[in-house]
Amino acid sequence: MVENILKLKSYAKINLYLNIERKSRNGYHNIENIMQTIDLYDDIYLKQTDNPGIFIKCNNPEVPIGNNSIIYKVTEILMKNINKGIKISINKRIPLAAGLGGGSSNVGTILIGLCKLFNLKIDSSQLIAISTKFGMDIPFFIVRGTIFARGRGELIVPLKPIFPSIPLILINPGIKIPTKWAYHLFDKLIGNNDKTTLDISSLLNKKEEIKPTEICRIIYNSFDAVLSKEYPIIEQMKNRLKSLGSAAVNLSGSGPTVYGIFKQQKEMVQAFHKIKDEYPFVCKTRTVQADRIFL
Repeated sequence: MVENILKLKSYAKINLYLNIERKSRNGYHNIENIMQTIDLYDDIYLKQTDNPGIFIKCNNPEVPIGNNSIIYKVTEILMKNINKGIKISINKRIPLAAGLGGGSSNVGTILIGLCKLFNLKIDSSQLIAISTKFGMDIPFFIVRGTIFARGRGELIVPLKPIFPSIPLILINPGIKIPTKWAYHLFDKLIGNNDKTTLDISSLLNKKEEIKPTEICRIIYNSFDAVLSKEYPIIEQMKNRLKSLGSAAVNLSGSGPTVYGIFKQQKEMVQAFHKIKDEYPFVCKTRTVQADRIFL
């Protein structure tokens, strides 16, 4: 009997632009957010079994996989009327609580994979509706690519792709910053005070591919000002990337991962070899549209 197994790429993201607005009455912040998938991913394997049940394992013991985990709960929703079981195996490469969306990506990728494996007639809008109950970043990982998100992050509009792809270096100092804590710090230190924002309208209205130089002009993250004060190593990492020739540097999401944009692949590779042993996690990568997640 041939085993019915799917192997998937669960891509990470960076935030090219993140503007946090004031907190709404429901206690959530409205945001304006441009996210981009990058060529860093976890491996996910889905295996159909004859015995009903949900079985999850992961190479990183810090990833929640129990009955109360988000991965289990979203899988349970899709498996509700299926008289089969599922084994989910996750091989993590994306650092946890790093601002790269690894957890949300795993959930979104698993949702897509389950639909494929069991031939479920659920379209992307339905998957997005399911996913928003569990996290505002998850809808992005169902669509992937270059996306503008607003509201709490669940209202997404695909943008034109970036071409050519942008060479990147990611640095993570080995600390974890929970998103909830980052927002708490933001409210405490900035709150409703005036905040710097950039005009991104030209990017949203483009009819042709986005050029890397256009991205460099809109790089921004509202978390940067507060988190760089709380964690001085963030500013140190940004300055280190600048010293190696980065055209632009930014904090991704709620951090602490910092990325540097390079104009040429050759420059990025040279910089990577100089910095690769200086921090717990240093990765050379690039922007990707991530259309292909099935292997």
